[in-house]
Amino acid sequence: MDKVLILTENVGGIGHFGAALSLKKGLNMINPDLHVEVACGLPYVSKQLAVFLRKVYLNTLKYAPALWGMAYAKESYFSQLFSTPVGKMIGHKLKDFVERINPQVIVCTHAFCIGALAYVRERTRRPFRIGVAITDFDVNGFWVHPEVDFYLVAHSALIEKINRRYHIPEGKIFCTGIPIDPAFSVSGRSKHLLRIKLNLDPDRFTVLIMGGGMGMGPVEECINIFREKMPDIQLIVVTGKNRPLYERLRCKYNQDVRVCLFGFIEDMAAIMKAADIVVSKAGGLTSSEALATGLPILICQPIPGQEERNSRFLLEQQVAIRQDQPSFIPRELTTFVQNKHVLHSLSEQALKIGKPYSSFHGAEVIINHL
Repeated sequence: MDKVLILTENVGGIGHFGAALSLKKGLNMINPDLHVEVACGLPYVSKQLAVFLRKVYLNTLKYAPALWGMAYAKESYFSQLFSTPVGKMIGHKLKDFVERINPQVIVCTHAFCIGALAYVRERTRRPFRIGVAITDFDVNGFWVHPEVDFYLVAHSALIEKINRRYHIPEGKIFCTGIPIDPAFSVSGRSKHLLRIKLNLDPDRFTVLIMGGGMGMGPVEECINIFREKMPDIQLIVVTGKNRPLYERLRCKYNQDVRVCLFGFIEDMAAIMKAADIVVSKAGGLTSSEALATGLPILICQPIPGQEERNSRFLLEQQVAIRQDQPSFIPRELTTFVQNKHVLHSLSEQALKIGKPYSSFHGAEVIINHL
């Protein structure tokens, strides 16, 4: 039986893991007989290290985001460490796991294990293919390695950029889109009916507020300002796996009919299709989901580094606006409420560049490399 291993991490939020699960769904829908396993690589190196790095990452973003941005700016240096000495150390730990699974293809939706897999393939002489699914709209050196057999990227401009900057042949790079849940490929779901299902007014302007899978960013501040300055609109709020935030908001807005609150949800496609605009950071997965739905994005306080670069791309493509001061967001949204044609223009552009079939297209590339 053919086997595919998808290696990912949940250290930096859950977008990478979500992309891995979406690829698995796409693969199994195209080929139900294919054995697909999703695993986080870091716990095989050290469970304690995985917990420690997760805490460091989240606390850095919470208390010193500029520090993360500075580290990200040095990616050319740090990526060399992961490609060679650190990659060998990780590879030594991963070798037995890879040999036990014995896959024909290994795909990384997180950059942590890419260099390690090159080391494992060399040491074990096993002929598995190495694939990389880049989960942002830009690329950095962590994602690129000369031993990678194929890349799945978010948009066509990245093909030329990776070729020019890293000298990777264009034939190895496939514009599939960032893998998102196959549910986003289902058309015909009525915004009107979805709002009724959520106990919302089907005709009222609806704003989705979220902070990625970890519920980060000024989510609570945005809700407070909307309820104060734009009390007539209705809000869908997704806190992801941020349980303390969810409980705090539930106590505060439980009786407010204009606030529909969720924690972590499976059917994000339905939630996005029920909204008129999303206020969020510029995470790769969330932004890809919004584009696939034709949902305009109001970017607020993106993470320095990868999300800053994502923001630039989204603004250049005219599918988003940006306002980092939550108190000014109602002023920005008034334009959309009063002039629906402006919102419609952003939505149409989002649909043009969105890739609702990304998990299927990525799966087809993987299957062709078996």
